Amino acid sequence: MSTAGKVLTVLILLVMVAWLAILSGVTQLNVNWQQKIAQQDQQLHKLQVDADKASSDILRLTEAARLEQDATDRDLRVVLGQIAAAERRQSATRESLSRLKLQVADYLAAVERAQQNLTTREAEKVKADEDLSKKRDEVAKAQALNSDLRAEVAKLQIEFKRLLADNAAKANQALKDAPAAKPASSRRGSPAS
Repeated sequence: MSTAGKVLTVLILLVMVAWLAILSGVTQLNVNWQQKIAQQDQQLHKLQVDADKASSDILRLTEAARLEQDATDRDLRVVLGQIAAAERRQSATRESLSRLKLQVADYLAAVERAQQNLTTREAEKVKADEDLSKKRDEVAKAQALNSDLRAEVAKLQIEFKRLLADNAAKANQALKDAPAAKPASSRRGSPAS
């Protein structure tokens, strides 16, 4: 094998090894990003479900508090009407009213906690959206880099094919230009014979 052939063989092997390394790196990068995107999608879905549940809980608690307040108002009017008629029932009515106020306070505290939870969930959703946006940008950058690397590999392949054709032409020309070897019969005889 000629020196040019040996050099080309080594270059081909080196380019193939580099190409395989780049291809495996890009494939691993794509797999890693797909896993991260899937995790972010799962977290986003979970946060969305939590936010929806918190919203429905707030609505339910608000309605329950309103209904309880309406019931408290009705009970209060009844108690005020009965104060004049029954002094003895006055202490029982005050006790009932105190209990109802405690319940309303509990409901209002529950509504406030639900509101705080909703605020927290909304902040988490915004952060998750920002993280997802960042990850999508990183994937886009990786895809752009991948396309650039593929274009570079295509250019190198074209250059390699051109060099291979040039070297083959030069080798053929060298074979044509080389002087033909003389046949063994036309050689001089050795002095010993």
